[in-house]
Amino acid sequence: MSEPIVQATPERVPALAELIGRSFTDDPMLVWPFGADRTDLVTDFFRAFDEQIAAHGWLWEAGAGLGVAAWIPPGSDQIMMDIDRSMRSTLANAEARHEEMWEWIAKNFPEEPFWYLDHIAVDNAHRGSGLGAALIRLGLDFADRDGVAAFLETGRPGNVAYYERRGFRTVSDGDAPGGGPHIWFMRYDPRPSVPGS
Repeated sequence: MSEPIVQATPERVPALAELIGRSFTDDPMLVWPFGADRTDLVTDFFRAFDEQIAAHGWLWEAGAGLGVAAWIPPGSDQIMMDIDRSMRSTLANAEARHEEMWEWIAKNFPEEPFWYLDHIAVDNAHRGSGLGAALIRLGLDFADRDGVAAFLETGRPGNVAYYERRGFRTVSDGDAPGGGPHIWFMRYDPRPSVPGS
């Protein structure tokens, strides 16, 4: 993977939201509140959400719109959740399910500081190229540097082994309230620092 990874500016968000919309249209965590095959709603949600995430410097882009990841730094999970809460009234029929699921997810966050991978997407034509692994490694390097954990959740069973290969382990899993999707909560523990490095 030779594509550069840079902080995404708010101006880049519309193009990146299109990528996320295509990538997440069949994700159980998005199908549950938004409905099946609602790429438009998923794209609109991430456009509005990521405009605020990018303004904080938490959105990262690989190549020219080939991949994107939102890495939320330690101590900022409440800010991220407040952004999410501020958008819920725009979700119409999806609001109740989205709110119930995300409030439950937030209760599963670690109590100590952590880097949080909120979302990641790679263009279909570039999957398997190492872009996703590089975007994940970016956040894990932050976690190693800061000596804190990294955390994520996924509703896709196939993602569990993918993240395990990158150093995460499942710490809990369960069904979201109200008949929501099964979600795995995964944690990466930082590598011990080597003196003199």
